[in-house]
Amino acid sequence: MIVCLNIWRRKATKLINYLNLNGGNKGILILANEIYVEQMNYPVIIVDDEHDGAESLEILIKNYCPKLEVKAIVHNVQNAVSAILLHKPVIVFLDIQMPSGSGFEVIEQTKEMNYSVIFTTAHEEFALKAIKANAIDYLLKPIIAEELIRAVDKGISIKPSNQISGLLAMLEQLNNAKPADSKITISNNQGLLFIEPEEIIRLEADSNYTHFYLSDGKKITASKTLKEIEKLLPGYFIKVHSSYIINRKRMVKYIKGDGGYLVMDDNVTVPVSRSYKADFLGELGKA
Repeated sequence: MIVCLNIWRRKATKLINYLNLNGGNKGILILANEIYVEQMNYPVIIVDDEHDGAESLEILIKNYCPKLEVKAIVHNVQNAVSAILLHKPVIVFLDIQMPSGSGFEVIEQTKEMNYSVIFTTAHEEFALKAIKANAIDYLLKPIIAEELIRAVDKGISIKPSNQISGLLAMLEQLNNAKPADSKITISNNQGLLFIEPEEIIRLEADSNYTHFYLSDGKKITASKTLKEIEKLLPGYFIKVHSSYIINRKRMVKYIKGDGGYLVMDDNVTVPVSRSYKADFLGELGKA
């Protein structure tokens, strides 16, 4: 099995050579190695709005990069910023575009921290090109072990402050490239439809299709999964259940409960699942 050991092996060799050259005896070498091993647990954080994707990445890290320690898995911008400030990671695996906002918002709000960034997805072709041009690493899903190992070795080797500067320089370009309220283009059995995001009250998954419920009472079915549609939505849309996404501007009230449920402005109730409740309430706190 190939694991992320190349950099650590080189550093360990340098330490042993240094001690040998300076007359280190066996006892000192053992003590130094113990200290070194303890320091080699690199803290990392995973930021990804897709719960399954984040868990899959954590498993890959545990299996192929045993010297990395996943300190937190978070699913929105607000929790990502808090986790970075708390755990001071060496590497952050960061989703570029999430329903709650851009991954670049995380970087901007934590720019004083010293960490490397590895993007784990990108929804726009220009973003990948820009990232590659600036020697910033990324992993395309589904992530494979060999690419993870390569990215981790690079992430530990580079100087984080230089990388963060390059990322911040790209921020304005990325934010301006896709207006938040541009029309969403979807396809159905009638052809292409262009929908204003403001007019969407809620979206519901139905296997490989997604139902749009609009403010004029119309229901439109798109031949895309909810996961695919989610990537097209501006930041005021919130996923509250594996099968539902709601427009935060169209909420009327939230009723507490095990997960609770929402009443939308068309008087339809939408359940909030327990697994999404914390993220949902976190998004409400930002409003």
